[in-house]
Amino acid sequence: MSFYFALNRNRFHTAALAALFFFIIFSAGCLENDTSISGPLKKYDSAVMAAINDTIDSQMSAGDIPGAIVGIWEDGYETQLIAKGKADVASGRAAAVTDRFRIASNTKMFTAMALLILADQKKIGLDDKVSKYIDDLPHTGLVTIRQLANHTSGYYDYSNDPAFTATAGSDMLRKWSPRELMEFIKNKPLDFTPGSSYHYSNTNYVMMGLIIETVTGMKWEDYITSKIISPLLMSETECPSGYAISGSHLKGYNVDGGATSEIVVDPSWGWAAGGIISTVTDMKKWLDALAGHSLISPAMHAEQLKRVPDPDSSGTMEYGFGAMVIWSQFIGHTGVIPGYNSAAFISLDGKKAVVVVFNNEEGFYGASTAFKLAKMLFKK
Repeated sequence: MSFYFALNRNRFHTAALAALFFFIIFSAGCLENDTSISGPLKKYDSAVMAAINDTIDSQMSAGDIPGAIVGIWEDGYETQLIAKGKADVASGRAAAVTDRFRIASNTKMFTAMALLILADQKKIGLDDKVSKYIDDLPHTGLVTIRQLANHTSGYYDYSNDPAFTATAGSDMLRKWSPRELMEFIKNKPLDFTPGSSYHYSNTNYVMMGLIIETVTGMKWEDYITSKIISPLLMSETECPSGYAISGSHLKGYNVDGGATSEIVVDPSWGWAAGGIISTVTDMKKWLDALAGHSLISPAMHAEQLKRVPDPDSSGTMEYGFGAMVIWSQFIGHTGVIPGYNSAAFISLDGKKAVVVVFNNEEGFYGASTAFKLAKMLFKK
């Protein structure tokens, strides 16, 4: 199996998908969240259901994907929770809509939200220099917290370093400390002057995790749990301490030359940039809080929505304070880590949402499927 650390590929996929969006057929069908509309909920007609299933099936086939879970919501329509394929290839266990999975870089939304909460409490300033909180890493006197969060810092992505990929690839269960991850950027210059350009980098979010720990005196995992996961009643979501995923879950796979092999990785590779485990329905709880800014003030939500364009997305995607905004209509993120490929997006008005997870990391099929479904069902 050829090894690569997939958390850093979100920036690339927006360019690859930008052209694709223009070829997706628009359908008048729509699906709605069943929580905010009284009275009978509408159902999909057979043509819309067929289009949804065909989209998922074709993407699974193209990506050699063993299993998938998809959730689709829109006000006034029945929620669609769909599971397909295998959660466990060896045993033959079918995927279930309640299965847990690694959300990979969707974790970045949680880490960014934690900093927005701290800014609301006046414990940090979004435009503070990183050196105010971390003074033993390079370039911190040049970079602000906001520039970390929107990927305009210029920091080299540690997950691109050949020494990291070689070490991590040879021992995928190795436990990494955040400081060990940062060793791979200590002798690296900035890719550009902070604030002058955009480059997606996992380094930014490991640093943000370290800032959270410095300011709060708590572990990143504990702060995320106490301030976000627990208040939102995300009972199936956790920041795991080890590589095992407890309970019923999608196992992660790599498909190489037709051969399917299970992949098990320690999430400390990504930590605050990609370590969380969740379910599709728990991710909908998160998306509702994201769109409804229930964890932060309106003023801080406005800061969250200040965004910069991704120059590789042909105008399709912008990046705010820890979240992607697609077509200026949907906010969320994508995530890729060995074994898993996912995306979670909600409309800015909170009325439409889609979550997709596949248990094979190749090809950004989770993101492309989510965007196809959103465009087919929702985009106006």
